[in-house]
Amino acid sequence: MLYHMWVRHHLRPGAFWCLPKGERTLLTAFTLFEIDQISKPAPNSPSNSSKGRRVSRGR
Repeated sequence: MLYHMWVRHHLRPGAFWCLPKGERTLLTAFTLFEIDQISKPAPNSPSNSSKGRRVSRGR
């Protein structure tokens, strides 16, 4: 999680631990929510759709 904060939001782990406990808790919750949203497939993505488009070869 700290790696995600550093890479995506440029918040270094040392700066994170210097924050007050309430801010760390809030940032942790926001980061976990963001990671959860990123890991979900998009609603209209082809891999999520049951109506896949078939491509036939013209033989």
